[in-house]
Amino acid sequence: MIPTAQALRSAGHDVLFAGQAPVDALNPTGFPVVEVGDGSTLTDAFRRANGRGLSFVAGERTEEETWRMAVAGYAEHSRSALSDLLRLAEAWRPDVLVHATMHAAAPLVAALLRIPTVVHNFGVSAALPIVERMAATLADEYEIRGVTGSPDRTVLDVVPASLGGDGSGWRVRYVPFNGGGPVPAELAARGDRPRVAVTLGTVMRGTDLIRFLSRLTEQAATVDAEFLLAVGDTDLTPLGELPSNVRPLTPWVPLAQLLNACDAVVHHGGAGSMMTAAAAGIPQLIVPQGADNFTNAAAAEAQGFALRAEDDAVNGELLDALLNDKGLRKAALATRDEIATLPSPSALVADIEGLMAAPR
Repeated sequence: MIPTAQALRSAGHDVLFAGQAPVDALNPTGFPVVEVGDGSTLTDAFRRANGRGLSFVAGERTEEETWRMAVAGYAEHSRSALSDLLRLAEAWRPDVLVHATMHAAAPLVAALLRIPTVVHNFGVSAALPIVERMAATLADEYEIRGVTGSPDRTVLDVVPASLGGDGSGWRVRYVPFNGGGPVPAELAARGDRPRVAVTLGTVMRGTDLIRFLSRLTEQAATVDAEFLLAVGDTDLTPLGELPSNVRPLTPWVPLAQLLNACDAVVHHGGAGSMMTAAAAGIPQLIVPQGADNFTNAAAAEAQGFALRAEDDAVNGELLDALLNDKGLRKAALATRDEIATLPSPSALVADIEGLMAAPR
C-alpha cells in the first residue's frame, strides 16, 4: 500500500495511516501513523478466534480450513480496532478510505460515514469474496449500528490479469516497498557468478525455518552458484558449518534490491516475495508453507515463471533447473514486462481523486 500512499502524497494529498500493534512496522514509511485497537496483536486475535495462535505452517490443514481460520482471526483483530477507527475517521474526515483486503473494520466505518473506499488487494486471490466473508463474521457489529450493505468501493489489484486478483476494478503496477537499509556494494548489480536469493519472509521462524534451510544448504553445495540467505537475525548455529557457496546476509538487505542483484530466488510463496521477484523478472522456486502460499504458487507455476516443490523435494537437480531452464527465464521476463505495462501508482491518483469528487 505504501507506493499508492506515496503517489497520493506527491500529488499534494494528506495521507494518514491507521495501524494496529505493533505499529512501529510502519515507521520506515515516513507517514504519520495513528494506533487503533486495544494493543493486542494479530496472534492474540487468532488465539481468541480459533483457540490457538497464528500458525504459519499449514501442516495438514486444507486450503479452506486455512482461509476459515484466517478470516476468523483477521476479523477478530479488526473488531478490536473498530471503535478507535470510527472515532479517528469522524475526527479526521477522510475523503477516501483505502484499506487492506483483510481489514474488516474499515468497510463498516466507511459505510457508516458514507466514505468511498478503495480495497487495496495484495496478491492473486480475489478481494471481494474475502471482504464479504469478513463482513459476515462481523454481522453483529453491522446490526448493532444499523448498517446494511457495503460502502461504495473499488478494488485495486497489484497483479496483472494473467495472475488473477479480483478483476472488478483497477490494476496498478506492482512497485515493491521493503523499507530502507544498507546494501553491500557487491549487491548493487548482478555478479560474475550466478546468485540465488533464499528468503522465507518475515513470518516463518524457529524449527520449521531451520529444518528447511538445513536441507536447502546441503543441496546448494552441489550447485555452481552463490546462495544468499536473507533470513534476518535468525540463529543459524544449528546448521553447523555452511558450504562455501552459501552465506547469510546480515543485516537484512531490502528484498527488491537483493533480487535485482540475483539470478533466481527460492521462497515460501508469500505474495510480497512472489511479486517482488516477478517485478524483477527472475525465475522462482516456491516451497509453499501456509497462508496464501499455495494459491500464489499455483498461479506462478501456471504462468511458467516458477517451479514448485515440497520441502523434502528440493535437491540439486531442481536448483540447477531454477538457474538454467530457458523456458522458466523467458516466462519470468514476460511476466516482468506485463507488470511494467500496468499504470504506475501515480497514474491512479486521478482515479482516486474521482472518488473524492463523487457525490455521496
